[in-house]
Amino acid sequence: MITLFCLPCAGGSASMYFPWQAALQGVARLQAIELPGRGRRVREALLQDYGVLVNRLADELAGAAAPSSGYVLFGHSMGGLLAQGLARALPQRGWPAPRALMISACAAPLAREWIAPDDSDAALIAAMRRQGGTRDEVFDCPELLELALPVLRADYRVCASFQAQRPAGEMAALLDLPVHVYGGVSDPVGAAPLQAWQRETHGPVTLDWFDGGHFYLQARQDELLARLRRHLQAHANNSTPDADHAAALAHA
Repeated sequence: MITLFCLPCAGGSASMYFPWQAALQGVARLQAIELPGRGRRVREALLQDYGVLVNRLADELAGAAAPSSGYVLFGHSMGGLLAQGLARALPQRGWPAPRALMISACAAPLAREWIAPDDSDAALIAAMRRQGGTRDEVFDCPELLELALPVLRADYRVCASFQAQRPAGEMAALLDLPVHVYGGVSDPVGAAPLQAWQRETHGPVTLDWFDGGHFYLQARQDELLARLRRHLQAHANNSTPDADHAAALAHA
């Protein structure tokens, strides 16, 4: 069975993917990757540099044998940046390339806005409210905010470090694998930044839209998982899902 490695969004943890286990049973072996400083790794130091974090994750994964039936990488928002970094880093450590890359609500590297973020408490709280995906009780509880803000700040700095100077190795070579892109029709990460994933790979690119904003994957979880199952089943058979390129390039 093919393995699906899932990487979390900024401020998130592996637990955001736990509800997917049942829906993907029999299709893929889901492995939600935990980043340092949260979840079961809460005692570890938070990392704030993109290159350091990708290399740490790649070293940890490559410490074991590659999945015998192949693997796919999925990342939501910041997790998309980490996923495409791992797609490059893991083959350098002896693993085969992933069968595909799955990117959710993440602008392609060449289409990202190269600005330094404001990571003050007030700005981070405003971003959490604006993007959705955070339970209301978090904003009403200083103790919960005290736990959430350092993680989100570190992750924003990971993204800023990527934006400040994209690793030279990533600039030098395109990926050579299928990329499936998923977006919310109301997400500020709009059509052009998602379509720009075509400029990151020699492989085919598909683009699927769902009702909702940046965290459409919560509100439209069943619809997204149905599409993921279809794509995973095709890659498990070493085939590429048919892509309607006209639909892929149009904003639903």
